[in-house]
Amino acid sequence: MATRGTFNAGKWTVWAAVVTVSLAWNGCRGDESGDHTLFTYNASDGIRSLDPGKATDLESQWVVDQLYEGLLELDASLNIQPALAESWSVSENGLTYAFRLRRNAVFHSGSPVTAQDVEASFQRLMDPAEALPGRWVLADLDPLNGIEVLGSDSLHLNLVNPQPVFPGLLATPHAAVMEHGGRRGDPDGGEGGSGPFVLKGWLPETAMVLHRFDRYWMRDAEGKSLPYLDGIRIEFNREAGAEFLGFRQGRYDFVSALDPTWAAALRGQDGNWKPEWEGRFVEHRVPYLKTDYIGFLVDSAACSSAGFTAPDAGVRRALSMALDRSALVRELRAGEAAPATGFVPPGMPGFGPEERPGNAALDWMPDSARSLLAARGIGPEPPLSRLEGITLGTKPGMADLAAALQFAWSAYGVDVDIDIAPSAIDAERVARSQVPMFRKSWLADYPDAENFLSLFHVDRWCPNGPNYTHYGNGKVTSLLDEAARTNRGPARDAILREVESTVLEDMPVIPLWHDEVVHLVASGWTGWQVSPTNRLDLRKVRATEE
Repeated sequence: MATRGTFNAGKWTVWAAVVTVSLAWNGCRGDESGDHTLFTYNASDGIRSLDPGKATDLESQWVVDQLYEGLLELDASLNIQPALAESWSVSENGLTYAFRLRRNAVFHSGSPVTAQDVEASFQRLMDPAEALPGRWVLADLDPLNGIEVLGSDSLHLNLVNPQPVFPGLLATPHAAVMEHGGRRGDPDGGEGGSGPFVLKGWLPETAMVLHRFDRYWMRDAEGKSLPYLDGIRIEFNREAGAEFLGFRQGRYDFVSALDPTWAAALRGQDGNWKPEWEGRFVEHRVPYLKTDYIGFLVDSAACSSAGFTAPDAGVRRALSMALDRSALVRELRAGEAAPATGFVPPGMPGFGPEERPGNAALDWMPDSARSLLAARGIGPEPPLSRLEGITLGTKPGMADLAAALQFAWSAYGVDVDIDIAPSAIDAERVARSQVPMFRKSWLADYPDAENFLSLFHVDRWCPNGPNYTHYGNGKVTSLLDEAARTNRGPARDAILREVESTVLEDMPVIPLWHDEVVHLVASGWTGWQVSPTNRLDLRKVRATEE
């Protein structure tokens, strides 16, 4: 089923939808006969940017991970590993991190990766004039002496306060190192990286092609240079059902997640794979550190300037209690998710069922929802009045969720308008505080509950960070600052659980469900890794020998 067969080393064809385009193959292994290994998948939302500082959506981050690297990386077991830094250490007071760079790491241009490149990359990421969404990962660096270059292959990073999760922050795509810090070339166009693959062609509405980087530093246990693949082809087919059809026909080698219609085609009523699929793919499944949620813009000033009024906390709690999350998961996720038990997913250390009490606002409580709304004069029948003027912005792929929420809330006297926009426009509107209510998901960049809860810190209001709700609560901010000064352990977990409990009282977000990472990979490939953060590591993927 995999497209691991041969293809000509001259010109080959990439097509998506009904458009066909020829792209030349250059720079692959020159010592082979002309046959190469190509891995193909579909990114239905397209790629918005290849700038690591702007890559906030999963499909963009997947490509960023192929083109760029940071000082550290996260492995499939959520352990921090050296990447461009071959070694690192932290001072006893937790304020200084020392890094030694690999001498054999080079950029795609052939220039060596230096401490000066790290410095320039981090300075650009922190530059307010750049307004990069990923700048929050370096918020703890000392603004005066945060980056101290000691030599071409060594540097110190100095923090203002100890930050227990700082190594995890450096392992995110945002903290990638770019040649000259991305100040030359075009970061949006994938230039200046040192990752295992090089961008060779990109037609934004059609396809993208990556080639193997022959001078990539990593080798396998036998000393063979990675990656094994010669190339990756990413198509941008947005047509409903096209990705599943392509997987079924063998044109795509991997799909992520299961659309409910796919699940019906793949599984029988007993929940097992249908016989026709036996042996055609391998399923990789782990709990996903991810939460899908509905967010509200709660900043009165931003709401006023945009011409709308935010529902108060009581209304938001009522809207949450009006939702039967089990039914939503069953109907919209084909049972391939779990109803939300909090904003932090239960797979996160310190937030398991035995450690976190239930929250009534996340239970289906129709009577309580009606009472909260009635106390505000809201209801489906006189003398209560229907609540109108709330708009939910979403993208086409989430229109079914928006319709389900609209229907559920209508029964309680709350009328919600749905405004559907292309994915990129929807994301832009949320980032610019132009919609009162929106659908988002947050997935862990690093395995710590602070990664989820820091969304509610006042210092991370968009565009300076991912707090798209513009929620601010002094207690929450104080507790998050306290957690940042506390070593990882039970005491810190308790602080973060109190943060979550306080946030859910105010309900700037309505958590919906926690997904699982589900990768279906054609049976012709080996070396696949799947992570609870859903990163895409293709360095050790290769075709099964015939």
